[in-house]
Amino acid sequence: MFFKRFFSLVGGKMSRWLKSREARDPEAVYEAAIAERVRRYQQLKTAAAGVIYMRNKLERELKAKSAELGEVAEQAAQAADMNEDGIALVLIRRKHELDAECARLRDELAELTREAEDAKKNLLGFKGEIEKLKVEKVRMVARLRNAQARVRIQRALEELSYDEDVRALEEVRESIQQTLSQAGVSRELQGAELADKLEEIRRANAESKARAELEELKRRRRPPLVPMDAFAAKTSASNGNPSLAEG
Repeated sequence: MFFKRFFSLVGGKMSRWLKSREARDPEAVYEAAIAERVRRYQQLKTAAAGVIYMRNKLERELKAKSAELGEVAEQAAQAADMNEDGIALVLIRRKHELDAECARLRDELAELTREAEDAKKNLLGFKGEIEKLKVEKVRMVARLRNAQARVRIQRALEELSYDEDVRALEEVRESIQQTLSQAGVSRELQGAELADKLEEIRRANAESKARAELEELKRRRRPPLVPMDAFAAKTSASNGNPSLAEG
């Protein structure tokens, strides 16, 4: 009675210790569960391989017996044609034995085929379960790490005094505002410089257009030039040289 209570007490303490260790290291628990399923998968794979081997063996045996059955049936028919009744009876009895063996092999083969299909389905199911468990492990461990990080941050924030928290926020806000102001001044200076350059370009363009318009106006209002031959003829006529005038 004493030893039973003692072992019960020790077992209870060990169980609580194991649960606490599992709670602190869930990744190890997932790894152990995955390893156990992999071990069972290997056992099932070995059993399935044995079933498939027996099925293939029965298939070969059934094929050989069926071929022998066909030959015996043909030989019995030939013996009957040759009136060899004794040989024909022996061959007929062998044919009946082969018929029974083929029927037994077909039944066993059908059963082993079902077992092989069930084994393959179980293998696929186990494999899928292992893959899902691996994915679950990665997802759950990641969620646990994120939760632990949030808890650490929360504890760190709780350990800070309120005044320090507010002061730190104000300093950060002021620094951000100063940075934004500097960026705004730079942007305004760049904008003003760009505007001045654009205004200078517009003025130069307007001046060029005005000068071109002035030149065009002068050109239109200037009288047409007189040809030099006409001017020379007019001068000769005025000097009394009729030959030059006629020419």
